[in-house]
Amino acid sequence: MKSVTGKGIFVFILLGVLVFWMSPASAKQITLRFASGFPTMQVITGKIIVPWIEEINKKGQGKVNIKLYPAGALGKAPDSYDLAEKGIADLSYHLADYTPGRFPMTTVFSLPFVIPSGQIASEAMWKTYQKEPKFREEYSKVKVLALFCHSGGHFHTVKKPIYTMSDFNGLKMRTANPSISNALKLWGAIPVSMPVTETYQSLERNVLDGTVMVWEGMGVFKLNEVTKYATIADLYTMPMMIVMNKDSWEKLPADVQALIDSTTGLQMSSASGKAFDNLEVPFRAMSLKKGIKEIIMEPSEMAKMKESVLPLRAEWVKDMEKKGLPGQQVLDTALGFLGVE
Repeated sequence: MKSVTGKGIFVFILLGVLVFWMSPASAKQITLRFASGFPTMQVITGKIIVPWIEEINKKGQGKVNIKLYPAGALGKAPDSYDLAEKGIADLSYHLADYTPGRFPMTTVFSLPFVIPSGQIASEAMWKTYQKEPKFREEYSKVKVLALFCHSGGHFHTVKKPIYTMSDFNGLKMRTANPSISNALKLWGAIPVSMPVTETYQSLERNVLDGTVMVWEGMGVFKLNEVTKYATIADLYTMPMMIVMNKDSWEKLPADVQALIDSTTGLQMSSASGKAFDNLEVPFRAMSLKKGIKEIIMEPSEMAKMKESVLPLRAEWVKDMEKKGLPGQQVLDTALGFLGVE
């Protein structure tokens, strides 16, 4: 057997080092921080974000490691968009209503009676984003991964059931957004802006007569313990988003970017809306089991309510156009994707 020369040993070691540095496992792993203002028991954080992170970490072959910071660990929920935009977090989950005035075009999805379901609304929101340049412009400082909405919210009251539009007269109702406040005023109610965390006590002490809320929220915040009636309306939704810091996105390898693109967009938006829809079933059952009386309005009365708020669409368009934004165009696009007249 020939002896191995010093030169041969050097070449052997050099080849070994090159193989090591060229292997995926040896590449420097990129760690990304995902901020959510909500705990993992919340539907989007737990049922959408957590499994998505697990999928990317697994399929990323060691090139990327996304770590979730739930329950406001990196910052409060109202600050979540800024966390991603400024790079305090690399990704974040944000609710548009937490930053009033920041997403004017997006508020087209906050108008009353335009939500067939969470899934349909979420798909419409993403498609509107893709089609309308001024809608996209609201998100120009971040990489948008998903846009979505929850299922339609209903009317929940403590003492007085709502069967007709006139039943709102004088009721103090916790509102969801400015468009819903305007609708409540049209019906004679008194809209009250209030954090959902303060709503239980306000309903219990008769500071409020009722609230607009999805079934999930009634269960999560236990508002079904202090209300007696639920009038089905599919009145409103709350636009939401998952976004990524632009610099963090651009630093990712091309194959990781492709992996993220293939698992987000319309796919993640639709899945998020569907997750909200799926939760309405058990949470509705939970509330009815507690003795809540469910009220279905007469079709003619519901039609009258829907007709009464149509002028709010024209007001929204006018408000957008004052800002130099294509209100009518975006409204028509959104309603078209929603399948709503």
